[in-house]
Amino acid sequence: MHGREIMHAKDVTIRSYRKGDEIQIVEMFNEVFTQHRGIDYWYWKYRDNPQGPPIISLAVSAEGILAAHFAAYPLKLSFYRPEREKPYIATIYHAGDKMTRRQFRSVGFGKNALLARTYTHFTETPAEPDSLFKFGFMTHHSLRFGILLLNYTIIEPVPYRKLECIKLSELKVHLFKKIINDIKAETTSEIDETWTDFFYRVASPYRYLVKRDASYVRWRYLQRPDKEYLIIAVKKRAKLTGWAVFYREGNKIIWGDALFEKGNLDSVKSALLYLRMNPLSSGAEFIECWFPPRPEWWDVALQSLGFRNESEPNNLRFCIGNVIDHDAPENVKKHFYYTMGDSDLF
Repeated sequence: MHGREIMHAKDVTIRSYRKGDEIQIVEMFNEVFTQHRGIDYWYWKYRDNPQGPPIISLAVSAEGILAAHFAAYPLKLSFYRPEREKPYIATIYHAGDKMTRRQFRSVGFGKNALLARTYTHFTETPAEPDSLFKFGFMTHHSLRFGILLLNYTIIEPVPYRKLECIKLSELKVHLFKKIINDIKAETTSEIDETWTDFFYRVASPYRYLVKRDASYVRWRYLQRPDKEYLIIAVKKRAKLTGWAVFYREGNKIIWGDALFEKGNLDSVKSALLYLRMNPLSSGAEFIECWFPPRPEWWDVALQSLGFRNESEPNNLRFCIGNVIDHDAPENVKKHFYYTMGDSDLF
């Protein structure tokens, strides 16, 4: 039965995920995006996320073929207000893996297209009670589709930055300061609860960010089954002052995440100097990263290290949609600190 006949016969069912669907979901993903993703990745991303259960909507043909898919996984957002010492904690969702099988792409038109109908079901599916909005990073066709049919709002172009690796040789931490302050950078493969303490100690100046506590960092960077990240912890007198996460891809190093004490530029330099000496950087030509121009002190620090602002090569746009909190768009534009690690592209 051809796609248009399926639609005319109303034989496509839009429904929520059921246990066991993941087998077809992974097969469909690999077919649509020409990838070789394993089922372990799906379990890690959607089933084993400590932040909570995902929202997954599917379009399924009468023959039981998965035709379209829209999914999101939850993250915890920490929002610091000047008048409060402790943050507000709420839920946001990263929307990704939006796809339609080729043979079903002509089914329906506009808001009746399968992906649009799947998205409508997705937005009507109950989320966490404290959910504020959903977000994603889109470009080209998916961006146009999201704006025209899914009511997505563009926040900004992805804030892409770049530094030639040769510039790392110019970074220096004064030896006297390093000895006096006992600054040490090291690779870590264990994340204990001192990382949660560190988050609450330093997160306030970032204002609006994903809760990067020990549980999140372990899940995001230690438990992912298909990638091995370089996690660098920087300590001052044995007390954590910052951390950074890197991944090598071809001739570049991707700086995927970071959290540092405000104003502690020596700790940032120490992480990058350690990276320079690590085998991961051997032969690499440049470092790329996503860091917005907020908070301002972090933007100034990156510029002082030589990172240049450039156009993101894939023309990605940071977007939000399905907004429940009416203040969210303004808060995101003014305060949201995010990195490539907040996406599923790292």
